Amino acid sequence: MNKYITRGIANSLPISLQKQLWQLVSERENGQSKELEAIDYFHIFQFNMHNNQLYIKHQQERPAYVKTHKANVKQSIDINKVYIIKEDDVDLSYYIMLLPNEY
Repeated sequence: MNKYITRGIANSLPISLQKQLWQLVSERENGQSKELEAIDYFHIFQFNMHNNQLYIKHQQERPAYVKTHKANVKQSIDINKVYIIKEDDVDLSYYIMLLPNEY
């Protein structure tokens, strides 16, 4: 899987959190490949602090999917949402991680 990040992600999202988001996308796609319905190309991640723990809410529209995970980092971050989008071209498929204002 070819993966790319935008400048905004590189400058403001800890690498350990980037790796965790890539892992969540990979797990979702590997699990979905066993089901009949195609997975959505658009992954939405929202971040929330609760009791000094950062949580990641992973959502997709089609099929409807929502799951919350504990983040690998404990500190609060200045980002509240990240997108990962799968692009499928004729001979190339890749993923890009970006901030909503970079969409």
